Amino acid sequence: MWRRIEANALKFVHVSTTEIPATERDFMRTFFGIFVTTLAFVGTASLLLAQTSPDPIVKVDGLRQISSRVHIIPDNSVPVVPNIGYVVGDRAVLVIDTGLGPRNGAAVYEVAKRLGGDKPLYLVTTHIHPEHDLGAQAFPDTTKLIRSTDQVSDIAESGLRLAKIFASRSAINAELLKDADFRKADITFERDYDLDLGGLRVKLTAMGPNHTLGDTIVWVEADRVLFAGDIAMSRQPAFASPRSSIRHWLASLDQLEALKPAVIVPAHGPTGDGVGLITGYRAYQTEVRDRTAAEKKAGRSLEQTVEAVTAAFGDRAPDKARLAGAIKGAYAEAP
Repeated sequence: MWRRIEANALKFVHVSTTEIPATERDFMRTFFGIFVTTLAFVGTASLLLAQTSPDPIVKVDGLRQISSRVHIIPDNSVPVVPNIGYVVGDRAVLVIDTGLGPRNGAAVYEVAKRLGGDKPLYLVTTHIHPEHDLGAQAFPDTTKLIRSTDQVSDIAESGLRLAKIFASRSAINAELLKDADFRKADITFERDYDLDLGGLRVKLTAMGPNHTLGDTIVWVEADRVLFAGDIAMSRQPAFASPRSSIRHWLASLDQLEALKPAVIVPAHGPTGDGVGLITGYRAYQTEVRDRTAAEKKAGRSLEQTVEAVTAAFGDRAPDKARLAGAIKGAYAEAP
C-alpha cells in the first residue's frame, strides 16, 4: 500500500515572488498561506503513517554495487530514508547523503570506512532536508563536507524548522534528530565542482531552485551514473521551496537528460535505467503547466482552473489537495 501512496505522492508547488507583477505577488502571499495550512495537514497525515511504517533507519546490510566504482544503500521505499551513495576512487571516497540524524550518519560513515579503508572522505548532500543532511555531524572532522553556496543560503534561511516538524511526527524521529545540527562546509562552490578521487573524476552541480533552493546533483561520468536527488524520481515532484518553479525545473530536466545517464539514483525510491525518471517528471510537470496556462488564458479563475485540471488528471493524481497546490503554483507562473 505504501509503495502506491509513495509513487503518487504530490507536493505543493511554490514559485518565486521576484520579478512578477504586484497582483501575482499578492496571489503568492495568499498561496503561501494555503501552503502553511497544508503543511499542518501533511504533518498530521505523516504522523499517522509513521505509526505503521518502518523506522527511518538506513539498512546498511543492503549495500550493493551498481557500477564499477559506485555503491548504494537503497532506501527500500521506506519513508524518511534516502538512497545513500558511495563513489570509490583510488585515493578518496565520496559519500552522498547521510540519513536522518547522527545515528544514521554514523552507520553510513562505517560503510564508507569499509569501502575505502584509510582513504580520505568527502561528503555531499543532495539538499538540506533532514534525512539527507542531518547525519553529517557523525562523520569525523577529517571528512571534507562540500556544499554549494545555494545550500549555504538555504540553511541560513530555513534553519532547523523542517527538522523540528520531522521530530514532532514520531518518537523515533525525535530520538534520531536529538541534538542534530547542520555541519559547516569545508568546501563551497557556486555552480560546478570537479572532484578528483584518484583515477576517477566526479562533477557536482548546483541546479538552482527545483525541489529546494540548494539541489545538488552528482555525475559520475566514467560510469554514467547520476545522483539526481529529488529532481528526478519515480515519485511525483515535490516543490518544497518558496523559490521553486515548474519553469526552472523543466530546464533542469533538460540538463540532466543531456548527460545521457545509464543509471539514475534518485533521492528516494528505486533507481532508474536511462532517462525514464526524467521523462516521467517532465511529462507530469508539462501537463500541469500547459493545462493550467490554457485555463488561465481562457479567463478561468484560479478556483475554476483547479477544478478543471484536477478533473483532467483523474485517478492519475489521487491526492487532489496536493495536485491543487501544484496547479495554484503553475497558475501564478502562467502568463
